[in-house]
Amino acid sequence: MKKALALAIVLTTLVLCLAPAWAAEPTPYSLKVKQLYAAPDGRSKVVFDIPVDVKLLDISEDANWYRVFIQFNLGPACFRYTGWAYIPVGTILAERDAKKVATLE
Repeated sequence: MKKALALAIVLTTLVLCLAPAWAAEPTPYSLKVKQLYAAPDGRSKVVFDIPVDVKLLDISEDANWYRVFIQFNLGPACFRYTGWAYIPVGTILAERDAKKVATLE
Protein backbone atom coordinates (compact mmCIF):
# COMPACT_ATOMS: atom_id res chain seq x y z
CA MET A 1 0.00 0.00 0.00
CA LYS A 2 2.83 2.39 0.86
CA LYS A 3 4.55 1.66 -2.46
CA ALA A 4 1.37 2.38 -4.40
CA LEU A 5 0.86 5.67 -2.53
CA ALA A 6 4.49 6.69 -3.15
CA LEU A 7 4.17 5.79 -6.84
CA ALA A 8 0.95 7.81 -7.12
CA ILE A 9 2.62 10.83 -5.52
CA VAL A 10 5.62 10.58 -7.84
CA LEU A 11 3.43 10.23 -10.96
CA THR A 12 1.19 13.12 -9.89
CA THR A 13 4.22 15.33 -9.28
CA LEU A 14 5.68 14.37 -12.64
CA VAL A 15 2.45 15.17 -14.48
CA LEU A 16 2.09 18.52 -12.69
CA CYS A 17 5.67 19.48 -13.54
CA LEU A 18 5.36 18.55 -17.21
CA ALA A 19 1.86 19.95 -17.79
CA PRO A 20 3.07 23.54 -18.45
CA ALA A 21 5.48 22.26 -21.09
CA TRP A 22 2.68 20.39 -22.87
CA ALA A 23 0.35 23.40 -22.69
CA ALA A 24 2.92 25.90 -23.97
CA GLU A 25 2.29 27.51 -27.33
CA PRO A 26 4.75 26.42 -29.97
CA THR A 27 6.62 29.45 -31.29
CA PRO A 28 6.93 29.62 -35.07
CA TYR A 29 10.39 31.12 -34.73
CA SER A 30 12.96 30.86 -31.98
CA LEU A 31 15.92 32.40 -33.66
CA LYS A 32 18.88 33.21 -31.43
CA VAL A 33 20.82 36.40 -31.99
CA LYS A 34 24.34 35.95 -30.61
CA GLN A 35 26.65 38.00 -32.86
CA LEU A 36 26.72 41.37 -34.60
CA TYR A 37 28.47 41.48 -37.97
CA ALA A 38 30.25 44.34 -39.77
CA ALA A 39 28.22 43.83 -42.96
CA PRO A 40 24.97 42.04 -43.88
CA ASP A 41 26.85 38.90 -44.81
CA GLY A 42 27.51 35.84 -42.65
CA ARG A 43 31.13 35.75 -43.83
CA SER A 44 31.89 39.28 -42.65
CA LYS A 45 33.81 40.14 -39.50
CA VAL A 46 32.09 39.63 -36.13
CA VAL A 47 31.98 43.01 -34.41
CA PHE A 48 30.48 41.96 -31.06
CA ASP A 49 29.46 38.76 -29.28
CA ILE A 50 26.18 39.48 -27.48
CA PRO A 51 26.47 38.48 -23.80
CA VAL A 52 22.72 38.06 -23.33
CA ASP A 53 20.26 35.56 -24.80
CA VAL A 54 18.08 37.22 -27.43
CA LYS A 55 15.48 35.21 -29.34
CA LEU A 56 13.05 36.26 -32.03
CA LEU A 57 9.80 34.48 -31.18
CA ASP A 58 7.20 35.93 -33.54
CA ILE A 59 6.56 38.58 -36.20
CA SER A 60 3.32 40.53 -36.65
CA GLU A 61 1.45 40.29 -39.95
CA ASP A 62 2.55 43.78 -41.02
CA ALA A 63 6.20 42.91 -40.13
CA ASN A 64 6.55 45.99 -37.93
CA TRP A 65 6.29 44.30 -34.51
CA TYR A 66 8.60 41.54 -33.26
CA ARG A 67 8.08 39.40 -30.19
CA VAL A 68 11.43 39.07 -28.45
CA PHE A 69 12.74 37.08 -25.49
CA ILE A 70 15.73 38.54 -23.62
CA GLN A 71 17.57 36.82 -20.77
CA PHE A 72 20.71 37.83 -18.92
CA ASN A 73 22.46 37.09 -15.65
CA LEU A 74 23.67 39.74 -13.27
CA GLY A 75 25.55 37.97 -10.52
CA PRO A 76 23.32 35.29 -9.03
CA ALA A 77 20.14 36.89 -10.42
CA CYS A 78 18.64 35.87 -13.76
CA PHE A 79 16.43 38.39 -15.57
CA ARG A 80 13.98 37.29 -18.29
CA TYR A 81 11.78 39.53 -20.39
CA THR A 82 9.36 38.72 -23.18
CA GLY A 83 7.65 41.51 -25.09
CA TRP A 84 7.03 43.18 -28.41
CA ALA A 85 9.53 45.54 -30.08
CA TYR A 86 8.51 48.03 -32.75
CA ILE A 87 10.93 47.98 -35.69
CA PRO A 88 9.18 49.30 -38.84
CA VAL A 89 10.77 46.83 -41.27
CA GLY A 90 7.47 46.15 -43.05
CA THR A 91 6.90 49.86 -43.69
CA ILE A 92 10.47 50.37 -44.92
CA LEU A 93 10.24 47.39 -47.31
CA ALA A 94 6.90 48.62 -48.64
CA GLU A 95 8.40 52.07 -49.29
CA ARG A 96 11.39 50.50 -51.09
CA ASP A 97 9.07 48.45 -53.30
CA ALA A 98 7.00 51.55 -54.09
CA LYS A 99 10.17 53.44 -55.13
CA LYS A 100 11.29 50.54 -57.36
CA VAL A 101 7.91 50.42 -59.05
CA ALA A 102 7.93 54.21 -59.53
CA THR A 103 11.37 54.12 -61.19
CA LEU A 104 10.30 51.33 -63.56
CA GLU A 105 7.34 53.31 -64.85
